[in-house]
Amino acid sequence: MPVITEHYDQLKIDKLKHYLEMQAQKGQPVPFELFVDNLKVVPRTEDPKEFDNYEFYMNEDTEKVRILIYSYGQSPRNDQYCFMVQKNKLDKGLNGLGEIENIVQEKLAARDREHEMNRLREELEATKLELEESEEYNEKLEKEIEFLKENKFKLKNIDIGELASVAIEGIVRRNPQFLTRLPGGEALAGVIMQDNKEKERMLSQPPAPESQVTVQKEIEPEITEEEKRHLVYLRKLEQTFNREQAEMFNAVINAMVEEPSIIPTLLELINPKQ
Repeated sequence: MPVITEHYDQLKIDKLKHYLEMQAQKGQPVPFELFVDNLKVVPRTEDPKEFDNYEFYMNEDTEKVRILIYSYGQSPRNDQYCFMVQKNKLDKGLNGLGEIENIVQEKLAARDREHEMNRLREELEATKLELEESEEYNEKLEKEIEFLKENKFKLKNIDIGELASVAIEGIVRRNPQFLTRLPGGEALAGVIMQDNKEKERMLSQPPAPESQVTVQKEIEPEITEEEKRHLVYLRKLEQTFNREQAEMFNAVINAMVEEPSIIPTLLELINPKQ
């Protein structure tokens, strides 16, 4: 049962506490007890949370702190660590107060280090979480790109430029505020919004009452060639994609409208260089 006697060192005491905590975490708790001078302030226990209770009993008259760490269970064998707060009680005077102040400063510094370590651990966990979210987003984007590449053959009879123009036109008509982000786009956005209101007004008008006698064939509203071409491509789109695929396609188109700079990157992914 060795006895180690040395000058009070807070760092060495904290290391003994850390050893007891690590053993408890491993499921192999080590019994210990603490004395302040000749007073047993922490009775024999295996709970590391009791370790710091000795601090309550320390004052300017304290001479030493003894820590007994037992081999196992109820074994009387132990290692004893004796930390001398004052080398000579008769010579303590103001020096005794200085020793206590040093101990307090060491404890504060140790706790500051512990708080800093906890803060760094929290930052590390937050960084890991952000990284996981970023990886999940990348995986989702890669799956969408793979889907487009795997289903590219279905679009062989469709002019992608025409299809994109139809989709983008629909998006812009529903969201004309996008144009205000472009130089000189405010005027065009106003025109589109006015055109949308005019169409809504025409659709909301009640149908004209039917005449009692109809002598002429009712004239069908004329559809322009451009509108016919758009309808053809929209029908092809409906025939090519199911609901989920169409939603994914719209998501890609919306992303290109929001950030046109990604278009070259998407084209490289869909049509990789041979």
